[in-house]
Amino acid sequence: MESNEQAWIDLSLIPRPWHIEITGCEHPWAERPVVVHKTRLDELPADTPNWQRAEAYRLEITEGRPTISAESEPGLAAARRTLRQLTARETVPDLRIADRPAYEWRGLNVDIARHFFGPDELLRVMDIMADVGLNRLHLHLSDDQGWRIEIPGLPELTERSSHTSVGGGPGGYLTRAQMDELARAAEDRGIALIPEVDVPGHTTAALHALPGLNPRNTPDVYEGIEVGISTLTEALPETERFLAAVFEGLGRYGAAGIHIGGDECLLTPPDEFTRLVARAAHHVRKQGHPVIAWQEAAPVLEAGEYVQVWDERQDFAEVAEAAARGVGIIASPATRAYLDMKYTPDDPIGLTWAGTTSVREALEWDPKDLVAGVEPGAIHGVEACIFTETIETFDQLTYMLLPRLAAVAEVAWAGSGIGQWDSFSRRIAVTWRR
Repeated sequence: MESNEQAWIDLSLIPRPWHIEITGCEHPWAERPVVVHKTRLDELPADTPNWQRAEAYRLEITEGRPTISAESEPGLAAARRTLRQLTARETVPDLRIADRPAYEWRGLNVDIARHFFGPDELLRVMDIMADVGLNRLHLHLSDDQGWRIEIPGLPELTERSSHTSVGGGPGGYLTRAQMDELARAAEDRGIALIPEVDVPGHTTAALHALPGLNPRNTPDVYEGIEVGISTLTEALPETERFLAAVFEGLGRYGAAGIHIGGDECLLTPPDEFTRLVARAAHHVRKQGHPVIAWQEAAPVLEAGEYVQVWDERQDFAEVAEAAARGVGIIASPATRAYLDMKYTPDDPIGLTWAGTTSVREALEWDPKDLVAGVEPGAIHGVEACIFTETIETFDQLTYMLLPRLAAVAEVAWAGSGIGQWDSFSRRIAVTWRR
């Protein structure tokens, strides 16, 4: 019987399964009916959480005939994903795979505010995500450079601020009908949408569209890439109307959570910042949805909500305090999971404020090491991010995503990529190598 590692390598499985054993010889692969059993998986430990049971599966191939078993539809879908990878080969050995993900939240954040990517491109992104076992598509829908989502009651946002982007590009936005279709397509792929409108900073597009949000002059459209240049103002009556309309307008897409941003608010006084993000959180909570925020907003979050950790240069004391009261941590360290960082200094696109990130660096890390002093169970997930200041086309987007997204996805599914480079580099498709 081959070792697990050698079987992963020989079969080029990504992400790597929890357990695999080769039980017999190779057979030429021909399409055959798949036997499906929805049944309890007795090989899982008794204390396996329900979310993990839901995505666990068993795949057995005997004399070229596949059987998949799982306790629910997400597990069956994961089994079919692995079977598709196996059957891309001309021959497939008899084998048994038992698998389950390490983390419930396995995400990708796509910024469509700096440069706009529309429904067709986002559908293709979701297909890539499904291929590597990711299950959360976080859409960064607003920023200084553009507003990308229709909000009932505030048509000015798209009328005045959706047609701009970094460098003067064409812009664009998602209609409600398009968001509805994306939500249905995501569900078909086992992916939940996570809408984000970032407040109180990153708001120049909103300030341009709604003069009542401005204590002084309405700002011009912004086509640069600086951060920390804008803020909402608590004292203006329009601010509360804006927050209510936006976060309640996102509610139909927020079952898995609504992201309120909260990062890089360099112009917002600290006490006012806390009150503003608390008001945004209030409008999410009253709809019964989990609140998600970047790490700077950790103090306003409550048990059962999520803090997304991105900037390793900051003190994580407030993140640790939030985790102690039951807030889940989403690990997105910029040096590992920000896929808008250049692969090397010579790359023509990408940023370098967090350094460069090779495929190996995107793989070889453990989310449990990110925030010192928190219990391993506080880490609820892993999310890659791609911000699009320098990314204008879909080809550029996929160039920056692949193969690093597969590396981050392996960390999210298997729990860690430390010590796996030799295996991963041999498993990854030749066309994805950097």
